[in-house]
Amino acid sequence: MGYRVFVSHGWADRWIAGRIARLIEEEAGAETFMDAFDLAIGDDIEQRIFETMPTCRELFVLLTPWSVDRNWVWVEIGAARMLGHRIVVVLYGTTLEQIEREKGGKTFLGAKNVADINDMENYLSQLQDRVREASHA
Repeated sequence: MGYRVFVSHGWADRWIAGRIARLIEEEAGAETFMDAFDLAIGDDIEQRIFETMPTCRELFVLLTPWSVDRNWVWVEIGAARMLGHRIVVVLYGTTLEQIEREKGGKTFLGAKNVADINDMENYLSQLQDRVREASHA
């Protein structure tokens, strides 16, 4: 298995999250895990998430006005943090300040691992470097 990225998102954002997952695969050369692609009807979602998370090297989180309210997004952030994975949060349609003000906290988020959707090309370039480094290790 190569460098794998877990793509976390809210259900309302599955279209854009799917496009991002494809970019991660096609432009950066990483494998992805995303529920809409990798879970079958009837799968135990919780079990699959906790089986899959340790096989990933990083968590990509798409935080939007819809996903910020989804418990599973925060569970996945917590699981990745406990595993010591790189966590990259990309904001789309919201800011850290809005999350703090409206939702009562940023929990595990900080400026070092948060980017705006407009930084996707930079993220993909850096991810490609990590994938390349991992393949030579």
